[in-house]
Amino acid sequence: MPIQFAFSTVACPTWSIDQVAQQASAMGYDGVELRTLGAGGTKIASDPALSDPAKVRDLLAASNVKCLCLSSSATLHGRDDGAGKASYYEVGKLIDMAAALGAPMLRVFGLKVEPGETRNNVIQRIASRIPALAEKAGDLGIQIVFENAGSFALAKEWWWLLNIVDHPMVGMCWNVANAAAADPAERGGGMAVTMLNSRIRMVKVKDTKIGQGVGFVPLGDGDVNIPLFLKKLRGIGFEGPISVEWDRAWLPSLAPAEEYLPDALARLKKWMAEIDELLAEGRKEAMKTALKRAPKSMSELRAAAAK
Repeated sequence: MPIQFAFSTVACPTWSIDQVAQQASAMGYDGVELRTLGAGGTKIASDPALSDPAKVRDLLAASNVKCLCLSSSATLHGRDDGAGKASYYEVGKLIDMAAALGAPMLRVFGLKVEPGETRNNVIQRIASRIPALAEKAGDLGIQIVFENAGSFALAKEWWWLLNIVDHPMVGMCWNVANAAAADPAERGGGMAVTMLNSRIRMVKVKDTKIGQGVGFVPLGDGDVNIPLFLKKLRGIGFEGPISVEWDRAWLPSLAPAEEYLPDALARLKKWMAEIDELLAEGRKEAMKTALKRAPKSMSELRAAAAK
């Protein structure tokens, strides 16, 4: 299955859903990652919570564009029972919205370790809240994907949490820039790909000059080694969606989406084509080597003996 490319609608907060669909199609994207802030949010004009999700799905389909993920602000780290119940109710509603949109994934967060708590306790609590939600999501064919962010930006804790949950409909939306900002060793995503492997169901890409205060930059112009990350992903057979993130909803001084997004897609497709070409050459060489080392057939042995 070919990689599908999307962009998050945080890149274009003023676009209507019609504009999102038309622009995604015109730019060559396969789909979009629809960001929702909930029924009361008005910051993103294309927020599906502000409309009928089925109508949004149909508008996207008319432009041959898919909603590849519904991305929410839902978090599951809250320490008291009231917060836990509120999170459960919120994520349950988001699962229904994702189903109405035809989205195969719902993005949520773990997010935060509050003062006076240990990381281990928070991970255990998050894990305890997921199984019932995962069952509901699974019944509707939707995966719940956690994005690494906040207190939980690196792979080790997510490996532990996903082992505790151990549910096929729960995985990761890996944001390589968030991991790189937390640990310079993760600029190429090596530990995440090694530890999480097939549990990475979706990835998000953006680039930045880490620690230099210059903000986000075009893909490939910063310190996040996106080509290396993509190479590692293809090495494990990753075929999930790749979503471009450009945080213009929060940082309006960034370049407009219509300038940034086409260039980002062109760079991604170029890198992926180069990686796939290398992989194809590697498979050919491996096949040649295997044929040379393969046991000879009886007829070949007889022919050799007759010489």
